[in-house]
Amino acid sequence: MPAFLGAGFMAPCIQGSMLFIMENNKQTRISGIGDRVTSTISVTLVLFILGLVAAINITFGGVERSVKEKIGFSAVLSDSLSPQQVAHLKKLCAEVPYIKEYEYLSAADVLDSETQGEGQALLDQIGFNPYAPMIDIRVKALYANPDSLTHIMEQWRVMPEVEEVSGNTEMAANLASNAKVLNTVLLIIAATLLLISFVLINNTVRLTIYSRRFLIHTMKLVGATGAFIRRPFLWWNTLQGVVSGLLGGALLCALVAWAKDWYPPLGDLMPWGATFVVLGGILVLGVLICVIAAMLATNRYLRSDYDEMFD
Repeated sequence: MPAFLGAGFMAPCIQGSMLFIMENNKQTRISGIGDRVTSTISVTLVLFILGLVAAINITFGGVERSVKEKIGFSAVLSDSLSPQQVAHLKKLCAEVPYIKEYEYLSAADVLDSETQGEGQALLDQIGFNPYAPMIDIRVKALYANPDSLTHIMEQWRVMPEVEEVSGNTEMAANLASNAKVLNTVLLIIAATLLLISFVLINNTVRLTIYSRRFLIHTMKLVGATGAFIRRPFLWWNTLQGVVSGLLGGALLCALVAWAKDWYPPLGDLMPWGATFVVLGGILVLGVLICVIAAMLATNRYLRSDYDEMFD
């Protein structure tokens, strides 16, 4: 090519080719809208299912925490405790970090509880109250395991105000074992669904870009750089991830609100704070998966020859 036809000739050709591509893109935009809507709905449903699994995992975690916080022990106290010693024990229970809640029962309270309100009849028969005061203690979920519970009970046994300490460490051991198995199963399910979600979203994005592979090839032939070709696909899939994440989050919020209205205790097991964390997670995950899938698919066709476009 003559030198005087170099840059001056090529620039209009490239510009004209790009304009031609843009005109063709406008003509196919209407047909592409259907593909994009279908792709967005598919990604939304996948993210919704993933968010639902995460919400179920959090709910099971709340159930586990609630059950653990019902585990504790009882400390039988000496009959000769003074009011000051009782006040000291109550202060201790309020300050130590491992106690979730406690209840002090006087000898009269224990008598009334054990006899179901018929304590006076027993007093009339034997002439004295056979029961001693006690403290029922429930530990926090973090300490509701056999080792921690045993260590705490040993600390109470050596107190001079305490006569006897009893607790169900076997129940704590069974609960810890079952919780470990359940958490492992839920983790495997979550990891499997995350992998499936990536594969499904990746395939959806690849199919969308596959329909435009010849456009990518034409733009490459007229001199467009890889970054220039890649930019609109990345932008669109970022937008698709945001929209899909918001729609999936809206569906999940509606389901959580309905579930809490149907079964109010779920409000404590699945608080809105945890729900919003899940919503943020599926939004970020949707954007990341869509962008990564778009990057991989676009790079594939940028590296492909014309003959490979038919594969």
